[in-house]
Amino acid sequence: MKKHVNLISVVALLFAAAPSLAADVENGKKLSRQCSACHGKDGLSKDPEVPNLAGQPALYLEKSLKDYQTGAREDRRMTLIVKNLSDEDLKDLAAYFAAFEITVGAPE
Repeated sequence: MKKHVNLISVVALLFAAAPSLAADVENGKKLSRQCSACHGKDGLSKDPEVPNLAGQPALYLEKSLKDYQTGAREDRRMTLIVKNLSDEDLKDLAAYFAAFEITVGAPE
């Protein structure tokens, strides 16, 4: 039983990592230029109404972008920006922003 649990855990991790493994981070960086006006140059927004993208999980970012394309999520600007991006472009963007390492410190 324990071997099955470990195997299932390994397979789940592989599936979770698969989108970022197949993605082209350099293409994501190039595509991210259109994101910087709102989300900041490195995915760190200065506008409190615009979310930070840097360090977010690739699967979350990719799903969010796809949801804007399909209308499951609504935002006029985001819908216009992502409407012509391919699934590969979405993966690349997600992988680029997920690749940022974000560190936090506890307040003193």
